[in-house]
Amino acid sequence: MSEQPGKNRRAPASLAQEVGTRLKERRSELSLTLREVAATAEISAAHLSDIEKGRSHASLPVLLRIGRALDLQLAQLLPRLGGHHLRQSSFGRVSGEAVLSHPDLKLEAINRNLDPEEKHHLAVKPGEDVFLFVSQGRCSLAVDGSRYEVSTHDCVDIERASSIEITAIAFSKLLICRGSRP
Repeated sequence: MSEQPGKNRRAPASLAQEVGTRLKERRSELSLTLREVAATAEISAAHLSDIEKGRSHASLPVLLRIGRALDLQLAQLLPRLGGHHLRQSSFGRVSGEAVLSHPDLKLEAINRNLDPEEKHHLAVKPGEDVFLFVSQGRCSLAVDGSRYEVSTHDCVDIERASSIEITAIAFSKLLICRGSRP
């Protein structure tokens, strides 16, 4: 009898489970309670519990706050997700933005600065999601015609959009991540 490919292999844990397990391990290492870490990270203990159990994904700002509460850097959070590969390069410059990625990745991170009233248009490909983090400033977003306003430390996860236009209300520094879900 021939073995079917992958039949006896352990299914890989989801990213949420991997992150949750690592956070819980680190909290235990430091002998901290769920409530202590949640209070420091400015989230509810129930939300932290859901994250630790892999039932909820943490947004990047929440993950950073939890990491700070646990003295854990993001690079230390995901060591189990496979072998490490380091690719060194410099930032590419494209009309006022720094592209923080390389062509082999399915994720592109763009650091973009906008002056007041400057517009940045994103044509979104089918199946592509966009994550936007405002590190400084205030912007108006037009997502397929619907308008939203975001400001410093706001983040937006945009799924199934075809067009996104960002208009700076004040000088703004943005991190724009684009990619497709597996």
